Amino acid sequence: MLEYAQRESSRAISEKRKELQVRLEKARHREEKQKIALENPGGPRKRQKFDVPSRASDVQTEDNFALDDYDSEGEEKNFSRKQTDYSSGLSTGTLELLERFHHRSSAHPGQDEDYGDEEIKIFYCSRTHSQLTQFASELRRVNIPSSIPKDLSNELADPDDLQEGVRHLSLGSRKNLCINPRVSSLDNVTAINERCLDLQQPGVATEQKCPFLPSNENEAQALQFRDHALATVKDIEDIGKLGKNIGICPYYASRSVIKHSEIVTLPYPLLLQRSAREALGLSIKGHVVVIDEAHNLMDAISNIHSVTITLSELRTSLFQLTTYARKFKTRLKGKNRNYIAQVIRLVTSITEHLRTILERNKAPEGPVQPSDLMSGKGVDQINPYKLCRYLCESKLARKVDGYVEFSREQADRQTSRKPSTPVLFHIQSFLLPLMNLSAEGKLFYMKAQGDIQLKYMLLDPMNQFREIVDDARAVILAGGTMSPMTDYVDHLFSYVPSSRLDTFSYGHVIPPENLIAQVLATGVTGTEFNFTFDTRDSERMIVDLGRTMAALCQVIPDGVVAFFPSYDYLSRVLSIWKKPLAGEKDCTVYDLIKRKKPILHESRDMTMSTEELLQEYTSIVGSGRGALLLSVIGGKLSEGINFSDRLGRGVLIVGLPFPNINSAVWQAKIQYIEQKAYRESSGSEAHRQLISKAAGRDFYENSCMRAVNQCIGRAIRHRNDYAAIVLMDRRYDKSAIQRKLPAWIKQSMASSSALRPAGATVGSLSKFFVAQRTS
Repeated sequence: MLEYAQRESSRAISEKRKELQVRLEKARHREEKQKIALENPGGPRKRQKFDVPSRASDVQTEDNFALDDYDSEGEEKNFSRKQTDYSSGLSTGTLELLERFHHRSSAHPGQDEDYGDEEIKIFYCSRTHSQLTQFASELRRVNIPSSIPKDLSNELADPDDLQEGVRHLSLGSRKNLCINPRVSSLDNVTAINERCLDLQQPGVATEQKCPFLPSNENEAQALQFRDHALATVKDIEDIGKLGKNIGICPYYASRSVIKHSEIVTLPYPLLLQRSAREALGLSIKGHVVVIDEAHNLMDAISNIHSVTITLSELRTSLFQLTTYARKFKTRLKGKNRNYIAQVIRLVTSITEHLRTILERNKAPEGPVQPSDLMSGKGVDQINPYKLCRYLCESKLARKVDGYVEFSREQADRQTSRKPSTPVLFHIQSFLLPLMNLSAEGKLFYMKAQGDIQLKYMLLDPMNQFREIVDDARAVILAGGTMSPMTDYVDHLFSYVPSSRLDTFSYGHVIPPENLIAQVLATGVTGTEFNFTFDTRDSERMIVDLGRTMAALCQVIPDGVVAFFPSYDYLSRVLSIWKKPLAGEKDCTVYDLIKRKKPILHESRDMTMSTEELLQEYTSIVGSGRGALLLSVIGGKLSEGINFSDRLGRGVLIVGLPFPNINSAVWQAKIQYIEQKAYRESSGSEAHRQLISKAAGRDFYENSCMRAVNQCIGRAIRHRNDYAAIVLMDRRYDKSAIQRKLPAWIKQSMASSSALRPAGATVGSLSKFFVAQRTS
């Protein structure tokens, strides 16, 4: 009886899978026919109908921007029913408390219930859509065996076996997927999100609502979208085109496809932000999460949960708030009027404190105490929990920003001005964490060009990532150059038992003889290379650096990429290289290098784009002359760019890019790490102090070396590639620094290479490239 029950259960699941595969096979055939039709434009082809609503129907009046009555007596009951897009502003503790009280549903109209079994999925996450597109193209090459059990395949399968592809789905934001011209034409992400949500409000007239939203009326289109989305592996652009061809919103239609998918690809923000996961109805409980380019992970989490506002934005929002309050004062009932007054008092208090800092001759940056921001008149009487709830439920920011845009359009009908950034919505995203400050968040100010920025920064990403780790079946962090890896264990998974953590470090695809790594501690004229913050401005050392680079460009063929610690330092180096040499009026270091290879360089304010700079570099290298490209560690060319083959035969790293230890942000980070290490250590006071100082120093060094390793990884891109890596600073010879290099670099590094004169290093590089050319 047990065997029979198991067999029948397997049969039922297999029949559902078979039914889905039949639908996907039909969708694949339709796509194949469309492809053939496109390749033969001479033949008859039915044109896909795609109705674009006219702007004329997008009519709004002032009444659209009036607030609904707000009753604080029913706040708890209302909040448990409403799904908001603002929960990302709340602290982890608050979110955990709120989670007990509300149960959100991800169901949408028209969502079919067939084949709803929760099989294990893989959520593959990377930094950009271009990286996810590369993954999708690789996935198309994979052949997956049938998922239907062998003992049932004969009963269920047709004479022609069905092709069973990978059921893959690409998820993106509204900005990537919106097909409504009235919304997608907006030039700001926040504006797009807000306009989309506005069109779905209950009070919006039917003719003004978005016609592409999935509903009961277009359920057939939603199923057609699902079948085509899963039929073949599609990237984010394909998903957008599919929604446009069918005439259904791909952003919302994708939600019902998630449960039928085996692999879901999505960018960092959609996975790492709780509110984004909830908006998509995305649950990772019991599934596998793969995070690619994971060297970015901790910074990405911190950036996603950090907010920066400026004094000018605060002043603008204050003006807009007061204008709105005066305009609608006769319609604002007691609670709305009271809470708007509280928001105005709070924004005024923050504005006044920033103005005081800007006017006083204080340091260009520094920490800010929350109590100072909230010291204005009447702010101490505000209940932060209730005000947070009001901001989330009342949609005040959406109403105010919408009214401002409406007023501007009314006053400026004759011109085609683009909508402005919704300022109050941005201010609100700062107020929410400010009123729910967690121990791992700090506030800073930074003066810049007559304005002042106020930044809430998340110093510790552990708690924000913990809910993903707790829910997922497995979490895999993957990257080409993740060394040093201790930070992940110490600052991201410190609460995870060691038995659950596994670390794998694999060798490179190239044989060891295809790489040579050298530490260069002195230049060709004997100057010691010590590019510390205190000594790196030495003209003598910079001149010797240029002469040494000229010598290296003589022996390294084709393209050479040199990385500098910062844009400012690269600018300083170039200015000295262009000065006439002592005793040689008509010759500069810059000229010496140009005789070997043409020079290109990036800058913070380049006239050409990064793509144009790369195209010019590629063109010069391809012409056979070779080129020297001067770049910046952490800049536009240090990550995600492939300098394969002739584009990167040599990588030169100038100095170590340690962050500015004197900056307020880095002092706060180090202090937080040291305090955390001190609390978690045991033993005598002196021992705990030693442990905490070592933890801070290690975190500081790791940040530097991860950036270095990313630059090094730009050169070797496939198994037949070869290159030389030259680390130009005597500090690279320290064992503490070398331990943080990837294993594939260390195994190719010449022992005691830093003690050798520059001439010997140039000679060994010459022999290396001669050997490569003859092999």
